[in-house]
Amino acid sequence: MKRVARAGLFAVTLVIGVASLARADRLPGFAFENWDGRAITNESFEGKTTIVVPTFAKCIFACPMVTFFLTELDQELGAPRDVQYLHISVNPQDDTAEEIRLHFEKHGIDPEADPRWLFANGPGDEIEKFLAETGIDVTRTPVEDGIVTEHTIRVFVVGPDGETVKTFDTYFWDMKEMVHAVRFTHETDTSY
Repeated sequence: MKRVARAGLFAVTLVIGVASLARADRLPGFAFENWDGRAITNESFEGKTTIVVPTFAKCIFACPMVTFFLTELDQELGAPRDVQYLHISVNPQDDTAEEIRLHFEKHGIDPEADPRWLFANGPGDEIEKFLAETGIDVTRTPVEDGIVTEHTIRVFVVGPDGETVKTFDTYFWDMKEMVHAVRFTHETDTSY
């Protein structure tokens, strides 16, 4: 199923429910830069559960919905300090710090006050390599009103040990299933 939305200069199409990637035990190595300049590497996952999502700040349909669903998930979990959310821009050339801050603001997130909310927007070559290695296809097609961006929708739940616990090929995940996947990473934690 394809969803199409147009706004201003950008037309955005996101592909939902594409074929599943053969799941690896760990995500490939990476060295990203967060929107605020902080380094994000695989070591950033250590000791925390991380929800990893390919997305982009200028998207007007599915990407804002996933951030909304992640805020609902965070509320359901009780905003634990050891659960973080990593958005990885599929459009890093256009996702500026300002655009990313606006994206978070629309969802009531202050990523400076709550550093659990990450949004990698560079370097572009590192992001492209990561997306290719995880089976996230991105196409950008020029159109009269701007650019149509299509990308695979996939959400990774990564445990504190860096192991991928669960992969969802939709932004419309079942909340109970997502909560279970996150809680699975905290088997010895009874605070949930």
